[in-house]
Amino acid sequence: MEIKKVALSIGIAVLTTLFIVFLIDAVYTLPEYSDYCNETFYPPQPVKLDIQNCTEINTEHLANQCYNNEGEIRFKYDSKGCAIEAYCEYCVKDYNKANSNYNKNIFYVSAIIGILLIVFGLYLPKRFDPISSGLIFAGILLITQGTIRVFLDLGKISRVVILGIELAILLWIGFKRVIEKKK
Repeated sequence: MEIKKVALSIGIAVLTTLFIVFLIDAVYTLPEYSDYCNETFYPPQPVKLDIQNCTEINTEHLANQCYNNEGEIRFKYDSKGCAIEAYCEYCVKDYNKANSNYNKNIFYVSAIIGILLIVFGLYLPKRFDPISSGLIFAGILLITQGTIRVFLDLGKISRVVILGIELAILLWIGFKRVIEKKK
């Protein structure tokens, strides 16, 4: 392929990938932390005006229970800035769960669209080679992007299985379309 065709293929791949990623983002928005928690990531702690008059709160039991249930310890403060009550906040757990589900859904959508782009690119006539190559590469980029998003939410074995399935699909498509076509 000459340089113009290579440039066209790369441009199609990059712009198609970006278009689809931003289209998905426009239609299916990322969960916002503020939708689950009424605070910032690090809730403000009032300045203690008279530290000597504050009573220490024993949070050891609550801390263990909270940690085991994926919560975070928060405090309520009085007007002097002293902690008067400790409680376990689970909003971060709910937010992380929603974010994990979001990433899995992005993975599924990206994988399906990516495979469709690869198959479509493989079946275009020979005269559309630069477009075909761009669509195939865009499909691979979309699958990769979706996989990267979901990777942190998967266990070690699941990661290997997902990558193995993706590789098997690409190899199968390659053998079926590219190699058999040459025969």
